[in-house]
Amino acid sequence: MSAMDSNPTPSSQHQEEPSEEKAKTTSIDSSFPVLLPEEPCLRMSQEESEAHIFPTLPVYAGLESAVEDMDIDIKENDNTSTTANNSSRTSTSKAKTGNAFIDALDSAANRSTGEESYDAAEMALRNRMLTENRGMAYASTQHPLLELFSMVDSGREVFGAKSDTMESLAEKLDKAWAVDPLTTLKIIWLTRSIHLGRGERGLFYKQIGWLRERHPKTLLGNLEWIYRAVVKKDAKKREAEEGIVVGKVGEGEKEGEVDDYEVIHGASHGYWKDLLNILVLSAEGKLDMSNPDHVLLKDCRVNRKWNKRWKKRNRQLTPEQRAQAAEELIKQQKAASKAEKARRYEHILLSLATDPFHRALHLTVARLFADQLRKDMHILNTGNKEAIRELPLCAKWAPSLEGFHDKHTLIASTIAELLFPPSTFNLENSSRETYLKHAREHYRFRTLSPLRASLAIVERNISTNTFSAIQYSHVPSLAMNQYKSLFRTKDEDRFVAYLRSVAKGKATISGAVLTPGMLVKQVLHADPTSTDAMVAELQWKTLVQRIRDSGVLANSMPVCDVSGSMMQGHGVAPLHHALGLSLLMAEVTQPPFGGRMITFSQNPQIQLVGGADDKRSLAEKLHYMRGADWSMNTNFVAVFRNLILPLAVEHKVPAEDMAKRVFVFSDMQFDQAQYKPSVYHTATGQVEAEETDRWQTHHQVLQKEFAKAGYEMPELVYWNLAGREGAVPVQHDMVGTALVAGKSQGMMKVFLEGAGFGEDDFEEGDEGEMEVVEGGEEGWGVVQGEERKKKEKRIDPLKIVRKSVGHEAFGVLRVLD
Repeated sequence: MSAMDSNPTPSSQHQEEPSEEKAKTTSIDSSFPVLLPEEPCLRMSQEESEAHIFPTLPVYAGLESAVEDMDIDIKENDNTSTTANNSSRTSTSKAKTGNAFIDALDSAANRSTGEESYDAAEMALRNRMLTENRGMAYASTQHPLLELFSMVDSGREVFGAKSDTMESLAEKLDKAWAVDPLTTLKIIWLTRSIHLGRGERGLFYKQIGWLRERHPKTLLGNLEWIYRAVVKKDAKKREAEEGIVVGKVGEGEKEGEVDDYEVIHGASHGYWKDLLNILVLSAEGKLDMSNPDHVLLKDCRVNRKWNKRWKKRNRQLTPEQRAQAAEELIKQQKAASKAEKARRYEHILLSLATDPFHRALHLTVARLFADQLRKDMHILNTGNKEAIRELPLCAKWAPSLEGFHDKHTLIASTIAELLFPPSTFNLENSSRETYLKHAREHYRFRTLSPLRASLAIVERNISTNTFSAIQYSHVPSLAMNQYKSLFRTKDEDRFVAYLRSVAKGKATISGAVLTPGMLVKQVLHADPTSTDAMVAELQWKTLVQRIRDSGVLANSMPVCDVSGSMMQGHGVAPLHHALGLSLLMAEVTQPPFGGRMITFSQNPQIQLVGGADDKRSLAEKLHYMRGADWSMNTNFVAVFRNLILPLAVEHKVPAEDMAKRVFVFSDMQFDQAQYKPSVYHTATGQVEAEETDRWQTHHQVLQKEFAKAGYEMPELVYWNLAGREGAVPVQHDMVGTALVAGKSQGMMKVFLEGAGFGEDDFEEGDEGEMEVVEGGEEGWGVVQGEERKKKEKRIDPLKIVRKSVGHEAFGVLRVLD
């Protein structure tokens, strides 16, 4: 924010001390610092403001040369240096020492562990690396867009930091942007999209940090598409005039127009709070691809050990000493709070004065909130009940005075100034600080308070202890998850009656943004008769019905990794997500494949669970699934070699009755495949394996297995659920495969017929019509000439990328720099 003559300093906040102390009645009486310098852009139009601010934004230095140095070839991306590093860490063989005995010992050591050694240079040349369980895999998908699309957030301290063996997130974004900027931008938004994508905030904020450094104009120009309702909740097509509101609610003013892109009953990719979180990260200098949780999820609770020691010490004091100690503690806390408040205020002023991007972000976020709140207040004042019911949740997430976001940014002062300019008040000869205090109070009392009351925000009823006024069917899923025990305690009769009504189908419960893994974990750790289990059961049914309503899934089967590595991690583990997504797919897939899934670790097993005919509760289904063989192994090949193909051959299953698509929910750390190579006899009678077999990945091994059995291999969708780096099962050009990542059911909609992702927009070319057979070193071959059969269009990893971001809800995004 540019410096003006009226620029405040921390000390100037206290120049107007009241002559006598009075009781605090409103925010006007608060000592909270509110003063920001005058900002000329607040009196400009959006276009004028951008013309004034954008030239001040920094330009990423060296971007052009960095892109040139990448030497990216879309068809054959050179990943030699990366794969060399990747493979070097997987080789366990020792270099020759020159001592025959020592070399023999080293060789015996390798043989004794059963681990085959691989040359790093050869691994790099073949784009190979080993999984953590020494299974052969690819080191890279060999396409920048797919590398970005299929990555999983590992949760490392600084995700953008360069690793010795892996590309950083920044490098992936740089390379993807060089290939296709708009698709890269859409992938970033898909990362956040709750209903159409992965619904991940942390990784999204890190990617926003990259945009802040590389493409700030694009970031600022697309912020509104985080919260705008561009996603139709109901996937069934409507007439255009029913889906879009284009009328005006104002008297011809631009601010009074209803958004052209606002879809009735629509949803957004993210929510308004994302804007404030991004602003706080920027204010704290942490919009830099580091872990956002370190800023946004600070634990302010008293340390238990310290609190215990203080209580023990306190018991040894006399009552007078305890009172004196308590008084001294309060003084210390007040002094520390005052010092921290002054530090934050000084930091806010410094950031606005010296950081052009933060200033632009601050103004953009303030303008977006002010414009929407102005529209919402106009609708509220009309008294139109139908229109009021459709109010967005801007007021719910707007920054509260002196709340977390306001403390770190003073954004409420700027929003208040936009809504209530100085001409609103009769404050002649008053200071700017006095004006801003009145503007902030009007913002609280005349804007937020009435709008939040009209939105029936559940937190208002909780804070006022008016539980009888809560409409439980309107409580969002995350709020229900957080407050269900409180509802049971404070309003037991009504809440239990509501849950019973939901069970009978007479009421609804929200489950839109809960992931299957979250519900699975709750049920596995809850008493089956508890409120937690009851709510989770009802939310699960809502989630299943939501996916069924979104489209059709047929001829598909889930394969669930239940090996030991899936149990690692804090909170909701990959295993919970795998069980949840697999069971969800078994629930929604049409007969005859619905109601079935395969679990695998050491010995794969078929599980008859889920589907319309399965009347068991979620807890009962999970208890049944836990009876399967769960061990430490990850024998993926056995699913097909030992289970699916033997059954098909034994029962002479026709090709048309086989599953057309198999979803593999796993961390992709497959075991070393037990190869069955082709063999031949030498002159001495020794049996030797073909050299190519040792380089075969799991996917290539499976291709051979299906070819030998006389069946066409189904499409395999590899769904990665863990943030382990490298070791991908397929490359970008492998027809009949897909790579997906994340824990949200939103990505499942990409594979549903009729879900609005444009099922018929795949480009039909020779590649999609060729019949893939065994042949060549890589296990690929093509039937030529008259033997070519016309095949139905098959997926490939890049087609799924294009389809995922091809939804109309991503069509509003624009690249601006």
